[in-house]
Amino acid sequence: MTGLDISFYILAIFLLGSSALVAFRPRPIEAALWLILHFFLTSILYVIMGSHFVAIIQLLVYAGAIVVLFTFVILLLNLNPEELGLKTSVSWASFVLFLGGIGAVLLCLHVATPELLAPLSEVERASDFGSIESFSRALLGRYVWGFEVAGVVLLLAVVGVGLLAYKKPKGSKLS
Repeated sequence: MTGLDISFYILAIFLLGSSALVAFRPRPIEAALWLILHFFLTSILYVIMGSHFVAIIQLLVYAGAIVVLFTFVILLLNLNPEELGLKTSVSWASFVLFLGGIGAVLLCLHVATPELLAPLSEVERASDFGSIESFSRALLGRYVWGFEVAGVVLLLAVVGVGLLAYKKPKGSKLS
């Protein structure tokens, strides 16, 4: 086992831990902060794979923009302290149930398809894997419809945030 393998497994443990903290933190702001850490760890995973462009885009788009949008939505909702979860906490039973469920799924995958755990073939050094040119050719060639759908979904999210943040004036006759 090489040092790269060991660092991958350590990173995978931290990724699972940060995703569990995103799911089980009682306060939405704390969950958003753990989500930033999760996106940062995911970008480190892309660096290990040799795809530096995707790692930078992961940080800029997700950790830089999407989580800020989530935070603004949370703050614009003006939730009561009870709705924010200040008086509640997640029980250890739900955390253990979550980890047990992940373990059961991984065990079923291993039993059903052991070839999933076989090592992948190595990529040649001269290939253009992870380069900006190959990424843009794939994104705007094979996946152009997915790219357009993602743009429409982001537009709908912006409209939804505007509708959530809109407050009617007190004396308005509009209903």
